[in-house]
Amino acid sequence: MEQTAMLDFRTCFDAEKDIVSLLNQEQSSGEDAGAGTGVPRQVRVLGQERDGAVLYTWSDISPYRQDDVVVSHIGLYEPISKVNTVLFVHEKLVNLVNCTVNQERTLLAFTTQEKATSSSGSPSWHSEGRQHAQVYRSYLAEVQPANRVFYLNIERDNYLMVQFLHGKGHGDATSKESHMLFLIHKELIGLYHMKLSRVGYSGVEMCGQPRTEVLAKRFQWAQWDHQRQRLYYLSQKKKNSNSKLTFTCMQFYEKHPPEIMMEVQLPIYLPPEVSKAPSIYEHLPLNNKVTDQKLLCEVLTLPGGSLCICYQHPIMSPEDHHAQEEDIGEYDVVDIEYSVFMLHRGPVLHCCMPGFARLEAVNIRLHFFPINDYILVFSPGQLLHLLNVAAEFEPCHHIVWHGHGVPNLPSPSTDGRSLTTFLRERAGLCVYDCRQDIAYRVSVSKEGFADVFAGCYLPSTRLAIMHYAAVHHKDSSLAKLLVGKMCNDIGSPEVSGLLTEFLVGTTYNAMRRQLDMRILPLLQFTSTETGRGQLEKNEKGQQLARITYSSLRDIVQMKYSKVDKTQSDGSFWEHLRYNLQKLSIADMWPRFNTTSLQQHITAANQEAAFADDLVEGRVRSSSLLKRISDSARRAFSGSSTPRKGSLGSYAVLTFLNAAERDLEQDRVVGMTVEQLTDHLSRHLPRETRVKVFNVAREFVSCQLQQSKQLLQFIWTSLGFQPDGDLASNVGEPGSQSESELFHMTERFYMAAQELCFPLPNGFKTFFTTLGFRCLDSHVFLQYVDRGVLHLTDDFRDMVMEDLGDDRDNSEMKLNIVSRLPKALTGLQQWNHPISTRFLSKQYVSSLLLEGEDLGWASQPRRVSLTDSYSTSSSQDSSEDDSVDAHVHFPPLATLMKLLQMKEPHTRRHSRSGRYVDLKFVEQSALQQTKQEYGTNLSNVSF
Repeated sequence: MEQTAMLDFRTCFDAEKDIVSLLNQEQSSGEDAGAGTGVPRQVRVLGQERDGAVLYTWSDISPYRQDDVVVSHIGLYEPISKVNTVLFVHEKLVNLVNCTVNQERTLLAFTTQEKATSSSGSPSWHSEGRQHAQVYRSYLAEVQPANRVFYLNIERDNYLMVQFLHGKGHGDATSKESHMLFLIHKELIGLYHMKLSRVGYSGVEMCGQPRTEVLAKRFQWAQWDHQRQRLYYLSQKKKNSNSKLTFTCMQFYEKHPPEIMMEVQLPIYLPPEVSKAPSIYEHLPLNNKVTDQKLLCEVLTLPGGSLCICYQHPIMSPEDHHAQEEDIGEYDVVDIEYSVFMLHRGPVLHCCMPGFARLEAVNIRLHFFPINDYILVFSPGQLLHLLNVAAEFEPCHHIVWHGHGVPNLPSPSTDGRSLTTFLRERAGLCVYDCRQDIAYRVSVSKEGFADVFAGCYLPSTRLAIMHYAAVHHKDSSLAKLLVGKMCNDIGSPEVSGLLTEFLVGTTYNAMRRQLDMRILPLLQFTSTETGRGQLEKNEKGQQLARITYSSLRDIVQMKYSKVDKTQSDGSFWEHLRYNLQKLSIADMWPRFNTTSLQQHITAANQEAAFADDLVEGRVRSSSLLKRISDSARRAFSGSSTPRKGSLGSYAVLTFLNAAERDLEQDRVVGMTVEQLTDHLSRHLPRETRVKVFNVAREFVSCQLQQSKQLLQFIWTSLGFQPDGDLASNVGEPGSQSESELFHMTERFYMAAQELCFPLPNGFKTFFTTLGFRCLDSHVFLQYVDRGVLHLTDDFRDMVMEDLGDDRDNSEMKLNIVSRLPKALTGLQQWNHPISTRFLSKQYVSSLLLEGEDLGWASQPRRVSLTDSYSTSSSQDSSEDDSVDAHVHFPPLATLMKLLQMKEPHTRRHSRSGRYVDLKFVEQSALQQTKQEYGTNLSNVSF
């Protein structure tokens, strides 16, 4: 069966359908004055602005010339409104490589790649003494109205990029100034300030010479962030080619000068083929970088103040072997490596993928995209990594997948892929296939993740997917699918660990919706240790990827902005600064771990058992038990209404008796509240005790809700109706589905016990009842003896009521009663000769043994005997109770007189039956004698 891909790709923009079709419609309607060739348009996308508008070019006959000369046209397409506008018609055919328009759509700047010639007609010489056949030139044009075109007098053999700055909104036609970045690779970064004046009703033209400003010099790599109006660049502070690169982030504002917000030195060195050879550029659509094509780097931002630099390590190609002392073979085995510098946390994630032939490796381009809280590392059809590197969490649980299940793009391609980000308002992640001029909206495929979860080889991959579903996915649908997959393989040893991750992750997810970011770092978000790295292998044992961590030695320093937050992207920088400050105290702020409660809960249970065993039946609660009981009572107060689960649904378990209370679980709840309150108070001294207690109470409430939600998923995944229940008769053997339900519930119970997680009310009775129906009798008793199953009062009542009194059932009842904490109570409910004989002997012994009080007098035991076991049940209770009035068997009468003298004179009655007294003993003795010897008493041995 073919495996579903992990990502869904849905087309959201197609240049052929969205732009070319509009141009052809204009051609057929005669609106385009230059549409006289009848040749299909060949559109090439150039760039995109902050609002998502797409700039493109095509070649066609000029509408302003009579000689039918084909020239270059520049148009603008708005994906949301699907409006197409012709911005500029060039006077000749040129090779456009970069284009940008200001926010008011009045000025257009573009870069061309042209043949380089000197004034004498010979090839020109340019920077670093190299002779190039092609050079880059930049121009500036007034397009509303179409007026003048200015040559910026910049001609370089290194790449030139121009980019207008945009503010928020749709622009103001009355704006008096436009600002434009210009970047000359390896030379400088500058800023043009252009004064504007109004022409007519809506026209604008430049007035005077632009004012220029140099922002940086000698950079090796730069990336423009359209959405956030930021410029990232890498430069060498020293001219030595072997020196490290320094990363700089510059923030631009609408009404304020730009500011450098961050500088940090990275352990990135220029490859020899980049530093010692002429730069080679790849002119791709929507290109927002200025770099050599062999320097592969991407800066990504994630929600919550996360800033990452993704760097793919270069691989020497066979053509570059002349720079090495040894020859390089095409089929040498090399490693594909990449690093992610997490500037918001400090560590560096390094991934190594071994076993690639050099010729194959040099053609593999890794693409980095932000998706939800993860970084997507993607090579279509080959590999897919989801890196959990958000600022909120310590890095862990990365999803690594190679081969089947890695999606390929829907459009066919024969010359490799080159992908970049496509801006689309409120559409999430959109990627643009530069080879096919198609943009896709990318989303997680729940079915694909579930298939990989079921078919992957390593447990770490399954655990990472479960963590993603529990903590990061937007709803419960994926988690429910994963639980269903686990129910198909209940015997797997990984099930308990996966359920543990579900409980911890969903509880954290529920809490993060209600708490501020100061408290969340103190709560546990995963059941495993973080920062340990990962080693991924396939089913053949071959290593697929190795993920390790190292520290970033240079301290990340942020500069404080002088600009008001309302005028900048203040929330991002505020969160990033908070994340960096948090690093210095991260070791002092440990996350609360519920597994540490085990020793405290064990001590509380032992103290409770000791209190129950005190003489005279009086329970003496210690101060510890009182505190725990009080915490549990306060935690449960006000929590009668059901709470939403972390993934948005209410869990209502009809198969559990919510009215049943468990003192042991109350101790777990109380201990959790008490310990978490102390933990939060210790690390948040400024918070009041009442506030942290409310947080702890909410935490326990979320724990209980996630326990119910997981049980609900297990119940429905195994085919049971959401509002269904088990069979009413406990004596009926369990079905195959109920047997699977028991074993899956057992895994859930193991996970909850390991985490010291509270269980819902009624769970123990449900679990024990299910085990009684699905297990062999001796196995069931072993579960009871090991403390896995618990003989609750409700279960005891069901057994006594539903099971008959044949030999096998009587033996099972006796085994159950003998294991009850209070066996006498169970015997009193069992109307059977075994129980009546045992109770009679116990009562007689309590009377005959001097100085021993078994509790019969002070704590009467209630018993209802049926007519089949009573010889005088029809007699009125008002009759004389003397033994002589009833007993006609002299030996028994003699014993009864002796016991009557020792029996307390207190009379006790009960509406549901009689207490154990001499009359009960008398009836029991006569009944047993009659059953063993019949009416012939001559055989009775005295």
